[in-house]
Amino acid sequence: MRHPTLPISLPITLPISLPITLPISLPITLPVRLPVRLPIASGLVGLVLSTLTISATAAPATAETARHSIRYASVDACRVKDGTEAPCHTWRLDLLDGRRIALKDAMLWPINAKGKVDKSTSAPLTVSGDGESVAYFRKSDHRLVVREFHGGVLKGVRVMPKTPLPRGVGMDSVWLDMSQDGNRLALVYTDDDGATHGRLFDVARAAATGTIPKSGGFSGFGGDGSAVLLQRDAGANTTGLSVHDLTGAELTGAVPPQIVANNGPWALSADGRTVAFVTGSGKKATLRFYDVRTDQTTGSVRVSLPGDTSPDAIDWTGEHEVTVHITDYQSARDVVTVLTIDTRTGTTRVRDRYKVRPGVYTYQSCGG
Repeated sequence: MRHPTLPISLPITLPISLPITLPISLPITLPVRLPVRLPIASGLVGLVLSTLTISATAAPATAETARHSIRYASVDACRVKDGTEAPCHTWRLDLLDGRRIALKDAMLWPINAKGKVDKSTSAPLTVSGDGESVAYFRKSDHRLVVREFHGGVLKGVRVMPKTPLPRGVGMDSVWLDMSQDGNRLALVYTDDDGATHGRLFDVARAAATGTIPKSGGFSGFGGDGSAVLLQRDAGANTTGLSVHDLTGAELTGAVPPQIVANNGPWALSADGRTVAFVTGSGKKATLRFYDVRTDQTTGSVRVSLPGDTSPDAIDWTGEHEVTVHITDYQSARDVVTVLTIDTRTGTTRVRDRYKVRPGVYTYQSCGG
């Protein structure tokens, strides 16, 4: 769903240093701001340009848009003989600078439990929260890999250990998740009974660190990537939450009150105990907090979300910040809005807003 990139001139202030000599004859450089007009593609207007400052001498990689290089990954949809749609061509990465890059070594179709290619669905792939790493199964040898992506350029690949899946589990039962910084990777799968299992990896060392125990669902990494949050069946139609370290050992857990259990998704803070979630929608939404260790709700702030929407995803992206993804599915093309929320005040800021390109089978947005 590519929308036209019309050239638009927007005023941007660049900091430029001018030399000034004081009477004591010491050269001192003072910052002077000069207005400059730069062409901006219309597809990027959704970014908060008022907060964008570009140094006249800095490399593009220091700008906010370069630090979050990948906006989303997607794969095309093609009509097949029975009239349904199936994934086709190759995975593509849409970047914040408007470029689109083909990820040619990523598997398009998964291998099922019988060792056959399943062309009815797409192989698993995920993008890290900072938009600088992408994890997938490699086409040439079916190995699980993480490719780094910095400054708009594909970098090296880190290859995870062989046979990450147990016998009898196919890639079509798998989904992948990464920590905010891309340093941790989770491979999660469901068994025949619908229970969730998985493995955890240290990306830099390309090594497995532990196993995700049987649970009712995987809710993601904590804010610093040092723990994971799992859902568990607590009986009587209730949902429990538990925090585990990177070996899979449980650190704490509780059966939260219904206001927590009924309002996922949930995000685990870097403190390993505070869970953030949203109740309500639109202008009546509230960001709330729950302490898994003490089994207590610990506060809330009112927030304003666009339209009558609720978050599809939520992540801790700072000590006092969560980031939510909200998708408008009503138009011909999905419209994704990424908001950062100050957990102390409820102040929201639009970090990004974009329309997913037309003709996609599926897409994966960057995380937090």
